[in-house]
Amino acid sequence: MLEPKPFATTAIGSVPYGSVAEALANASKLDIPATPQLVKINFWEDMFWSALAGLPALLINPAQRKIRAKRYWRENDLVDFYAKFLIGERDFLALSPEASLSFEAFLQQATQNPAFGPEFLKVQVIGPVTFGQMIQMEDGESTLIDDPELREVMALGLGGKAAWEAARIRALGRIPVVFIDEPGLTSFGSAFSNLSADIVKETMNWVGAIIREDGPALIGCHVCGNTDWAMMMEMDLDIINFDAFTVMEQFCLYPKQIRSFLERGGFIAWGIVPATSFSLNLSSDFLVRKLLDAWKGLEHNGVPGELLTGRALITTACGLGTLPEDLARAATEMTSSVSRILQERRG
Repeated sequence: MLEPKPFATTAIGSVPYGSVAEALANASKLDIPATPQLVKINFWEDMFWSALAGLPALLINPAQRKIRAKRYWRENDLVDFYAKFLIGERDFLALSPEASLSFEAFLQQATQNPAFGPEFLKVQVIGPVTFGQMIQMEDGESTLIDDPELREVMALGLGGKAAWEAARIRALGRIPVVFIDEPGLTSFGSAFSNLSADIVKETMNWVGAIIREDGPALIGCHVCGNTDWAMMMEMDLDIINFDAFTVMEQFCLYPKQIRSFLERGGFIAWGIVPATSFSLNLSSDFLVRKLLDAWKGLEHNGVPGELLTGRALITTACGLGTLPEDLARAATEMTSSVSRILQERRG
């Protein structure tokens, strides 16, 4: 399968723009355009709410922005889900109209303009761990992630939803890049999380397996804070994306695992351009130096420099949905600028 070029740029998903046209115009500035999530237009565009269509055993109250998972009387929901899912149906997991303001326009843009993501297009889905942590059971005594039956079915459902999106991209002759967004893993290993590494890896790998089962794709995971990076690099992932602006030091504590991940074909997407803290006072040169210093340290600890740079992608640290539009545009432009400088140095 074709691979992204060194320092290819992409985005995380959420954007603050007030129109689909503006969102797509900014996506077009990236090597791998990402489906924009227009979170300031419609709450259904949020990664959590956009994932709900087709998932079983949920009690959804949009008016109160409240969702609970069924503990009782859910057997029929699960039977219906598996009856469709296990014969390969995916359309029932398609994005709902209110959750896909830009998705069809994104695909249409790619159809009409061969230069719009000429090789790769990116989509994203909320990760099963984050999703499971965000939903309480209907009795309020635990969360969905603690229920093994629902944890599995939600992981399969989210994988099927991502597979449906990936299939739409393959139909355009592009390679899908699918990011599983897992902000909930930021707390992994702390006193705030009682999850085991085995549960996290198993649940994440279910999602990836469904995506791969349905066709070729590059699968990435985005974590916007610190986590157990050794655990992440043991998962069935092609790309690991992290906040390189904030947690660079913690990430670089794993040179052995980084080298192993890259040597088996993985990519690291360095989220070097800050998102929520983005400022016009930042410079591309400063961010490039920050990356080069980190790579020099990793090289000193046994990671070949050519391996690091040859399998590096460049992103913002997180989604830009909380920024004003002008700063979001500037952050996207700085992402491209960092990439250009690195390409010139490497070339």
